[in-house]
Amino acid sequence: MLENLQEDDILERLNQRIGIHDLLIDAMDIIGQSIDQLMMKSFRKEKHAIKFVIPSLVGNRGPLNDLSVRLKLLYALGMITGEEYEDIELIMAILDELELDKETDYSFVDDEILGPISLLHDMTLPPNLVNQKMISSDVGIVDSMKSSIYKQRYQQMIRSALIIAITTLVVRLTQKQELYFIQE
Repeated sequence: MLENLQEDDILERLNQRIGIHDLLIDAMDIIGQSIDQLMMKSFRKEKHAIKFVIPSLVGNRGPLNDLSVRLKLLYALGMITGEEYEDIELIMAILDELELDKETDYSFVDDEILGPISLLHDMTLPPNLVNQKMISSDVGIVDSMKSSIYKQRYQQMIRSALIIAITTLVVRLTQKQELYFIQE
């Protein structure tokens, strides 16, 4: 369960994923678990609700079975912020696009990825070292190797920034679970 997952655990789990597609799949799994737990903590804790009402809402055929619907409900109830809602929706949309285009092996610095992830509220893009270094360098074999190294470094910086942004989002969601909700 995610409840005991700490920031270091989230970072470690996300860091195990090399590619953008696998990273976002894991991120959505972690976010989904966090949203589920936040949703469950918000329900009444009386026997009738636990036995009959809640399962009919969140079960396989229930209206809250879909993550997007649960997310909208939590936002409408004020349990998550607009920024959190937008970030999760954006991550889901990027992942959906990657699922549709499985033949393409996108990297973190491709425009199709970099553009959308730059819109995440906790995402801080590092300066593009590749373009800065290429402007001042001469063309040659050594400079091609430097360019390749700068591209790899920039990709790793983007990947790390994305992992930190996702981790920050999940930590905020898990901290909300510690709130005390009115129980009757």
